[in-house]
Amino acid sequence: MQQKVAVITGVSSGLGKAAAIKFKQEGIIVAGVSRTRPDIDIDLWIEADVTKKKGRKHILEEIEKKFGRADILINNAGKGAYATWEELPEDDLREVFELNFFALVALTKKFLPLLKKSHGTVINIASVAGKVHVPCMGVYCATKFGVCAFSDSLRPEIKKYGIKVLNVMPGRINTGFSGRSTGGRVPPETAGSGVKAEDFAKKLYASWKSGRKSLVFPWWYQIFVFGVKLIPDYYDNKNIQLWKLNE
Repeated sequence: MQQKVAVITGVSSGLGKAAAIKFKQEGIIVAGVSRTRPDIDIDLWIEADVTKKKGRKHILEEIEKKFGRADILINNAGKGAYATWEELPEDDLREVFELNFFALVALTKKFLPLLKKSHGTVINIASVAGKVHVPCMGVYCATKFGVCAFSDSLRPEIKKYGIKVLNVMPGRINTGFSGRSTGGRVPPETAGSGVKAEDFAKKLYASWKSGRKSLVFPWWYQIFVFGVKLIPDYYDNKNIQLWKLNE
């Protein structure tokens, strides 16, 4: 049986890096995409900016030239923003949407012909913030709500081609994500800061293998999402306190 090929964006750090290590350990060929060279052993590194048309074209061309196939597309590249809607400059707003949503959709569309041939899988890294609003993270939440909607609406559209769509909703994981985010606010310490990216990668791989449609990690964030819907006023008031929005 021919080895499967996984294409992972944002492979130089965080969840993308952890996923690349895990999938390669499991015998899958890993092609990683990032603007900076990763410090891990993968089968192919493609230097590209996924927000640019020529970058996405380059990624596809390199995959076709090197492997002639793609079985898994993991759309992981993304960034956060810690600011109120009033504080966030319009340029930052558009930049976050471009990377977190528009580039993700465009790259997926680019790879659909290859995924049709392999009956492959699209894995979109959304966020628990795509199910629950977080003040001072509004633009990030909006992009991830969009990713969740994209994943769930894409799934039935391409089911006839044998392509699966896995929508992944991580919560707070220790990846240094906050340090790579834009905006002037410092996020409050929350549960999940000690969760390891390696544990996420193990669960991600298992979810792909079993053909799941969605993954919330860690699992207890499902309770959090339910709780927010159950007591929304308490949740908002607590966030006003945590983010110091009444000062």
